[in-house]
Order: sequence, then C-alpha cells, then structure tokens
Amino acid sequence: MDQMPAHVVGSIVQMDWHSTAEGETVLQHFYNPQTSGRKLFGLLERPPVAPHIEEVSYKLFFAGKAGVGKTATISRLAGTLPPAGYIETTGIRKTNIYWPVKIWDKIILFRLQCWDAGEHAVKKYGHIFPSCKAKSDGVVIIFSFMDESSFAEVPNIISKVTKDDQSPPAVMVFGTRFCLSSKLEVSLNEIKEFEQKYHVNVMKVNKVTSISHDRNEVHRTAPLLNAICEKLWIRDQEYILKNGMTV
Repeated sequence: MDQMPAHVVGSIVQMDWHSTAEGETVLQHFYNPQTSGRKLFGLLERPPVAPHIEEVSYKLFFAGKAGVGKTATISRLAGTLPPAGYIETTGIRKTNIYWPVKIWDKIILFRLQCWDAGEHAVKKYGHIFPSCKAKSDGVVIIFSFMDESSFAEVPNIISKVTKDDQSPPAVMVFGTRFCLSSKLEVSLNEIKEFEQKYHVNVMKVNKVTSISHDRNEVHRTAPLLNAICEKLWIRDQEYILKNGMTV
C-alpha cells in the first residue's frame, strides 16, 4: 500500500454545515416523523431531497475482529438502535445510509452501502470476504480500545484489503468503546504512533448503549459520517487526477 500523508479532516467537507439553517432544511427529509429520529431507507428508497442535489454512491466494507462493534457502528451511523447484546452477524449484512454534505459550495448526497460479515462466516465460507471486498470504495477497519488484540490486527487487515489492488479502497480506522474514564487496553500513544506510521486518522467512537430518537443524535454522529464522506471524495479526486480524467 502506498503511504500518503493523512489529510486534515474537515479541509474539504464543511464539518458543521448540518448545524446551519441550510443544513437543517435539507436534513428535514431524513427524519422519521413517527420517532423524530432518522429514517432507515430501504434498497428502493431515498430521501426526497431537491432534484438538483447530486447523488454519489459508494460501497463500504466494515472489517475487524469479532465482537469489536462493526454492526453496532453501522447502526450508530444509520441512526438506529444497536443490537441488544452481542450476536455475531451471520453471512453478509448490507445497510444503506444516506447523508448530505457540503463540499465547497455544493451539496452532495452520499449513499453509503455498508457491508459487514461475522468473523465465523468469513472463516467458514471462502466467498464472503472476497464478496465484501470486491469493488469496495472504502474499508472501515474497526477495533476496540478495550481489546489490544483487535488493534494489533489492524495492520494485517490493511494489507489484506489493499494487496494486489490497482485501485485500492480508501482506508479508515475506527476505535470503539473509547472512554477516557476507563482503563484502555490501547493507549493514545499507540494510536499516535499508528497514525504517523500508516498515515491514517483514527476516529474515536464513544461507547453508546442506546440511540435517542431526537435531532441531537444527528449532531453526535455527523463528525463520523462527514469524515467517511470526505475520505471517499478525496479518493475519487485522486483517481481522476491519476488517470487524467475530466469531470
């Protein structure tokens, strides 16, 4: 994997746009009127945003050790309740998440197709990992701050998902169960060394046991979604420049 300097998060996407009057107006189309929280859109659904808003679609593969919170992280990003207790994902789970961002002076609607699979299923069935990885625009690697071994696996996963790929996916790393008041198995110094070595920003995800069905949920989740969308957008621009394409 060619190592490029990590970009500064928020240098392209307007990170606080969702809190502006314009952002709130667009986000009205994403809420469920029955709960006041965000709506989970099915395969044939999309938010009824203005037709002039451009939509882009990306496939994301969530990878990591069993039990680190891959499915729970996707649920959080989607604004839905996480699973009650730990139940390993059987086979492949797909979740569509729509999220609007403002890049420079243009609003873009991102459709994030999130794929995750249980570790047992990946080991048992040889086709599952290749299916999740195939044509992925981004890979979100999940580890737990309370599990040192899951963090130790991250470099191996990076190598596995980028090896022999002419157009490697954008790599993002999320650390779950982050809480400064708890004794963490993965130290902040280790995170800093990892970021410097692999030029990948580690996003810290606080432990959440429930999702409140209110507008505050959006503001808590927005930094994670904005970071994902920005990373995918940058990958696209780098691909265009590399291949001498014009938009």
